[in-house]
Amino acid sequence: MKYYDNILNKCQSDFTQKNPFVYKFSTQKNSISSETKDFEFNCTGSASLGARKSVGKIKVVLLSLHRVITLSDNLIQILNSDNLQLIPNIKLKNIITFAVSNKFTQGASIDMCVSTKRNKLQIYRVDRTNINLINEISVQDPIISIGMDEFGILACSKTTYFAYKSNLNSDRRSTDSLQTIFTLQDPSIMACFTTITPGEYLLNGPNIGITTTLAGTSERAPIMFITQPNDFIYSHPYLIVLVKDYIHIYSYLDDQLKQQMPLKSCQTLINIPQRNANTILINTKDNICLLESLSINQQIDQLLDTYRLQEALTLAESNCSPIEQRRTNSLIISTKKRIGLIEFNALNVIRALNLFDDINLDFHEIMIQIPNFLPLNSPWPDMDENMKSQYILWLNAFGDYMTKRSEEFSCQSDYYASLLKAYLLIKTREIIIEFLEKNASFISIDFHDLLFHNQFYHGAAILYSAHGKHEQTIDIWKKIVLKEYSNDDTFPGTWIIGKYILERNLDRSWEFSIAKWILEQNEEELAVKIFIDKYQSESNNDLFNTNSVMNLLKPYPVALKNYLEDAVFKLMIETDEVHTILVNIYLDQIISKSSSDNDEETRCKLQEFLVKSNSYRIQSVLHRINQTKYFKREVALLYGKMNDFQQAFHVLVDELEDFEYAANYCMALSHDKSIDDRKIVAHVLFDVFLASLDKHPKEITEALLCLLGNNKVEFNFIEILKRLPSNWPISSLQTILSRAMRTCAYEERAAKLELSLNRLQNEKLNTKLAKLKRANVTVHEYRRCKQCLKQFYETSCVIYQDGSQVHVHCAK
Repeated sequence: MKYYDNILNKCQSDFTQKNPFVYKFSTQKNSISSETKDFEFNCTGSASLGARKSVGKIKVVLLSLHRVITLSDNLIQILNSDNLQLIPNIKLKNIITFAVSNKFTQGASIDMCVSTKRNKLQIYRVDRTNINLINEISVQDPIISIGMDEFGILACSKTTYFAYKSNLNSDRRSTDSLQTIFTLQDPSIMACFTTITPGEYLLNGPNIGITTTLAGTSERAPIMFITQPNDFIYSHPYLIVLVKDYIHIYSYLDDQLKQQMPLKSCQTLINIPQRNANTILINTKDNICLLESLSINQQIDQLLDTYRLQEALTLAESNCSPIEQRRTNSLIISTKKRIGLIEFNALNVIRALNLFDDINLDFHEIMIQIPNFLPLNSPWPDMDENMKSQYILWLNAFGDYMTKRSEEFSCQSDYYASLLKAYLLIKTREIIIEFLEKNASFISIDFHDLLFHNQFYHGAAILYSAHGKHEQTIDIWKKIVLKEYSNDDTFPGTWIIGKYILERNLDRSWEFSIAKWILEQNEEELAVKIFIDKYQSESNNDLFNTNSVMNLLKPYPVALKNYLEDAVFKLMIETDEVHTILVNIYLDQIISKSSSDNDEETRCKLQEFLVKSNSYRIQSVLHRINQTKYFKREVALLYGKMNDFQQAFHVLVDELEDFEYAANYCMALSHDKSIDDRKIVAHVLFDVFLASLDKHPKEITEALLCLLGNNKVEFNFIEILKRLPSNWPISSLQTILSRAMRTCAYEERAAKLELSLNRLQNEKLNTKLAKLKRANVTVHEYRRCKQCLKQFYETSCVIYQDGSQVHVHCAK
């Protein structure tokens, strides 16, 4: 608080007279403070009140009234504040004290309450020229002090505090009484009070200040005074307390004594709201002093400098009365920001984050507080464990704040870059890689140096990838695989290179070279997948054609086999070279002793392929198979592929005696063939079975019965029944006969139905032809052909269903 003494000394010494006078001064603060005076003053007017005693109380009412109300010698007189002229016919006698309401009524008037020697409280309405009594209340003891506002009247005698809620509509001679609020038991305590806010007051008690309302209630605890006050006055947010030879200044926010100033013989305290809400005029026996508080900003600065943070915030909030406006008040926002930054630097990050979130602080304000954070693409310096722990606290808080407000901040260009800089120090390498995979496209490519500095080579590759730098991306990954970049445990493996190539359409020659490099790294499966997925055609201009890839894969037999299988079964490539090489690989694998464990599996694959494929070179394969007696079944399959069904079934039935396989092979050969062709294959197998019946009567009989009863095999049952052995019992032929009857009946019905449908179609066509013959078709030189748009020069034409006409040669 700022204190000025020896102010207006000259004023007091020059104008002390026997009769009371009212003087009007203009004051101005000295530019250079002297030892005796801090203010200059000029007397601009004076007026004699004509009373015998000095002025006991004076009140200036500006705004629309421009009046000065004075109390001298128990007489109230009113002057014009502009020229200090007495207003005639406005006087009140036998007055002890008075108070003026802070609420103006309509018509430029104001209410005033006075206490009289006749133990009355009277309420008057004062305007520019008149004063009218509007209410009167009887009291038991003389009232020595009054306070009045829009809520009502607070008054006190020497020992008792009273309250009265005014009802201006009641009778002027009201019988209403004052309500007793508090009674002092100690007569040595001086009764006094001050208004805190309209409707809230502070009463002087035994070493305490009691907060109350007109109803006599309060939710606030009393203020504990160090010394019993003689008087006090409230000047937000401080309570100026007058004690013997001292002025004590209490904060009303925390009820604590903040300052003591020596001042002897102090008599009165007067608030000057017209000048400054925090300016108090104090007069002593010899001097008039001005007690002036620091500005609210200066007070907050002092509190923050001494780390009294909560007190500073409370002070700022108390300066904004409507609670709903506190979120937008600039002083509160700036104070919270400063407190948050102080707490942040003091590592009280939770408290700081709550304040930042409350005021929607921009994250750049926090970045500035963290040393070495800027520029963003610069690396963190080396630091000891103690320093690193501080940074971790700061950056974790920063990251939490950024994540919480990501929806608001993510639109800013450096949001993700700022998070990356923080994460490099506080997050695991795996989390940083996940962050880059999601957000690398929002981070400038200039940050690759920062990632390299922290040995995030894979992270740098992700950054390059997000910005379309494919060659740089693959180059970094290749160097990681070749151990040129070490200590990057976040690199997932060579498969990431293959995945990168597969997901993009890049330069095909470059893609082929990458696939070749992957193959050289013994990632055969991955290389094969690239060769298959990037295949387009068998053109020599396509690097991924099968001839180029097969030549490349010759040193890698497993990769070659897998590639050929995918080429045949996935790409559906039908070239004889591809199919023949795959058959030879199967044969090599079966013949090889090293793969004897997989003979059966590979042989099943070979047999299935020989049956399904129509593109391999049959004679070449047959020539190689005939070099060993191990592949008799495969020889049979090849004969069947050459339509030599007799020889094929002879091998299966007579040499291998595999009757079930022969029947299954018969069904496989019948697949996708006409009914007549299926009958030819089935009859050949039937003949072979009958020829071998004497060698294996039981087995052949069972096989014949199963074959004839199989609905997937077509037979001419009339011919078959003629050739069945005569010694077979009728019971064994029951199933065959039933199927034969059903088949013959079905064929007969189908033939009749087909004949009927053909007859119906012919009738429709004949009817349509007759209609066309009866219709007149006009062809002349102005009609044009629908197809070629040329004229008709011949007498014949073709008519489409929609009636359009075309040339005969155009319709062909």
